[in-house]
Amino acid sequence: MAYVHRVVQAGPCVEHKKMQSFRVHTKGVTRSPNRGHTTEKQAKINERTTEERLRWKLNANFGYRDLHAVLHYFDKERTFDQCRADLALFFKRLRRLCKKHGIPLRYIAVTETKRMTNIHHHVILNRMDPEIIAEAWEGVEGGGGISFRPLDRRGNHFKLASYLMKESKSTMERYREAGKRGKRFSCSQNLVEPVITYKVVSASSWRKEPKARKGAAL
Repeated sequence: MAYVHRVVQAGPCVEHKKMQSFRVHTKGVTRSPNRGHTTEKQAKINERTTEERLRWKLNANFGYRDLHAVLHYFDKERTFDQCRADLALFFKRLRRLCKKHGIPLRYIAVTETKRMTNIHHHVILNRMDPEIIAEAWEGVEGGGGISFRPLDRRGNHFKLASYLMKESKSTMERYREAGKRGKRFSCSQNLVEPVITYKVVSASSWRKEPKARKGAAL
């Protein structure tokens, strides 16, 4: 029996996966239209796939001392639609400030809307002076404090990706309640994409315990 060996190179991280289904999209082939409701099984697959995409983008673009900023509100009565507009305005202001200071801007953003907490935004950013981020957020109506946490040295941000996916579940519920299709995360267009390759391998040649590259950390 043949398998598909998927290799994903995302920044310093290399992921290997053995796949039983040869569901590799041929270049130029488009997806068929969605039909009916998503089953629970398919919803779990979609969740896992989205988390993979988020993890790969984080690993490929952000590293040690880049920033995880959480944007809070002074105005606790901001609506979901207002908060979405606020985030767009924040990035508009931040782009202008980064251009002024000659700093590139890369980001991934997730909005959290849990019922028991106030709406806030998680933003992963390339390293810069926090004062620049604060200035951009203070210019947004209702914008409040900011929590900062630098990323660690590990390079594999799988825990962060899992956390952000969990925090964004409530936001997807808000979209569904409004009859809209939303995204779990948004990101800047200048992010480096992971390199993904597929190779068909025979079952006999597959190593149950793949050997790590020299110098690699597990």
